[in-house]
Amino acid sequence: MNPGRIDTMKKRLLTAGICLAATLLMAPEARAMDAISVAADSCAGCHGTDGRSLGAMPAFHEKKPAELKQILREYKTGKREATIMDRIVKGYSDEQLDAMVDYYTAKK
Repeated sequence: MNPGRIDTMKKRLLTAGICLAATLLMAPEARAMDAISVAADSCAGCHGTDGRSLGAMPAFHEKKPAELKQILREYKTGKREATIMDRIVKGYSDEQLDAMVDYYTAKK
């Protein structure tokens, strides 16, 4: 076989291996972000796809991220009264709630 051809094949195999490794390393992060987007998108049923509620539920599209995070924590601790939000937020960790707020505010 041609030595130049062997070197080319080795380079291609090395490149393919590096690409595969990089893909596998990024997969958990992509799954985590996808889980956050799915959780955050569940808010759309009441609050609209971009936080601009058209119904009786509060809109939050103009609120700052820190304010939204505080509001969610108040629902979670019972400091703020709610019909259902207090029950919904208890199903999420503070980190997940923060990630959902960040997801929504990044959509602006």
